[in-house]
Amino acid sequence: DCSKLLAAALCLPKRHTQQLAVLVHSKTRGNPFFVVQFLKSIIKNNMVSFSVASRRWTWECDILDMQMISDGVAELLTTTFSQLPSSMMKALEIVSCLGYQIDESTIDLLNIGQKLLPFNMRNELELALKEGIMEKAGPIYQFTHDIIQSTIYQLLPRDYCKLIHKSLGMCLLKSASNDASVHLLAVDQINIYCKDTSLTQAERSEFASINTTAAKFAIAASSFEQARSYIDAGMNLLETEHWSKQYSISLDLFEMSASVSCFDGDIRAMSLCLNEIIANVQNFEDSLTASSLLAKLLAASSRYNEAMSNCLSILSTFGEEFPKDIDNTIVLNELSIIQATLKNITLDQVKQLPLMTCKSKLNAMKFLSMLSIYSVIAKPMLLPLLSCRMVRLMIEDGFCDDSIIGLITAGWTLYTFSDEIS
Repeated sequence: DCSKLLAAALCLPKRHTQQLAVLVHSKTRGNPFFVVQFLKSIIKNNMVSFSVASRRWTWECDILDMQMISDGVAELLTTTFSQLPSSMMKALEIVSCLGYQIDESTIDLLNIGQKLLPFNMRNELELALKEGIMEKAGPIYQFTHDIIQSTIYQLLPRDYCKLIHKSLGMCLLKSASNDASVHLLAVDQINIYCKDTSLTQAERSEFASINTTAAKFAIAASSFEQARSYIDAGMNLLETEHWSKQYSISLDLFEMSASVSCFDGDIRAMSLCLNEIIANVQNFEDSLTASSLLAKLLAASSRYNEAMSNCLSILSTFGEEFPKDIDNTIVLNELSIIQATLKNITLDQVKQLPLMTCKSKLNAMKFLSMLSIYSVIAKPMLLPLLSCRMVRLMIEDGFCDDSIIGLITAGWTLYTFSDEIS
């Protein structure tokens, strides 16, 4: 409460400091640090003086208001920061480039070997705590007000600021290892540097690669909006002839872009990405992810027959063929096989099955699982054949995540057709 603070400091009743309190609050937004600095500045400039005649502190609010610019906080802070030790100021500049706050683990990474900093950053931030510029909550150091962060950041020359972002990003990247949060923080810094900067081809290639990794981390955390920003950044850094010169990165980025578009429900963007992949893919194995996404796209558009045709075409490549015309005789025969197979298998035996490791079998199970879902709507008579095939692959080649779909489908079909099984 500015009024209480001023009344206590000036030894006056609150009614005498009310107008001054309103002025001070408007200039400082009520932040205690700003209030103290503001009062120091007006006292230093003799805008507040002690009147012997009236035996109290006096001031002219109109003069105070005219003497200070409308955004007095920024000017006040600029003057205050210019008086800080250079090492403390550099530490604050680094934190401002990272954002509103920084945690101790990040500080330790920046301090390792003092490769980036010629001083101990934690020591400088502890001094900033005493100055009231920073505050600490647990392992987090943060600015006492967002205006402090924005003012420090805006005072940095543009080119120097971009170099800090790059240095921070490269330093954190070397220490990231498999730590997703550190990697993402590093890439965020590098992407700020990349904006409106003329990069060498080597830099473009390196930064496209780290954005690809960042997108994978974000997708794994189900942070699709964040993943989209890394995917777009990575794509913008690719060469013109990237499919021939940067094939692996291009494939990763476009597959992730299609996946994220699928989660976002952006059918048009997903379709464009899939068309790009299919037009440039170099081998069958590399086309599988795009094919599975294409099936999902078709199903999402209620084109289930086309989605099933796509899956059946892929499965035929793996040697898993299915008849086009399915009658009750075929269905009952498959159900009898499933029943006989599962009758002699216990739950413990299923748990003891080895994991499926053959890539072609894993891919076959993936497409069989998708096909099972679409068949429920478009062609239920195919389900017994699919479930029988999945159970057989599980027993012969091992257990995988999609084996669960096979077992559920087998149970459902046996229950549904139970009256027709002898």
